[in-house]
Amino acid sequence: MIIVLIGCKGASGGEESKKETWHMTDEVAQVQPGPAEEESFRQAAYDGELEKVKILLKQGVKCNAIDQDGHTALMFAAFNGHSKIVLSLLEAGAVVDQRDMMDRTALLYGATGPFPETVKILLERGADPNKVDSDEHFSPLMHAAAEGNLEVVKVLLNYSADRSLKDVDGDDAASFAVQAGHIQVVEYLKLSK
Repeated sequence: MIIVLIGCKGASGGEESKKETWHMTDEVAQVQPGPAEEESFRQAAYDGELEKVKILLKQGVKCNAIDQDGHTALMFAAFNGHSKIVLSLLEAGAVVDQRDMMDRTALLYGATGPFPETVKILLERGADPNKVDSDEHFSPLMHAAAEGNLEVVKVLLNYSADRSLKDVDGDDAASFAVQAGHIQVVEYLKLSK
């Protein structure tokens, strides 16, 4: 909410008097957002501050603004499982499969945590479940399996995640689950073929 100070002039008996009044408005002031506002926007997405994200969008911050590593607010929101912010950003025009400097997408970040709802939202909006990063060639399914996030593994498989993808070392999602001791994930990957 912005408070606007309005000065009014009125004449009475030839004398000019100044009268100040306050006017309340729900309008958000349009500013030319710069790097500081963009960083604040990404931080709000990371922290789960939905109202701040919405305000900064109204102020003109671009929803696909990137930091020095190519990270977007959508990536930060997905990383922490902030589903409402993910939805809000997608509705504002965030590119679902935008890549950072390592070719990671919001889905890759979301799959690292126990956030099946966030992962499902991204997939429903067209995220590619089989995009891999350019460093190790990790897929979202590999991340979810390595972290033992069984519900995320289930969602990814329901959206055609390729369990046969291998990273640069020749490991697949099941290998990651085995190495990390996530027996339930290993069993599910074997049984759900």
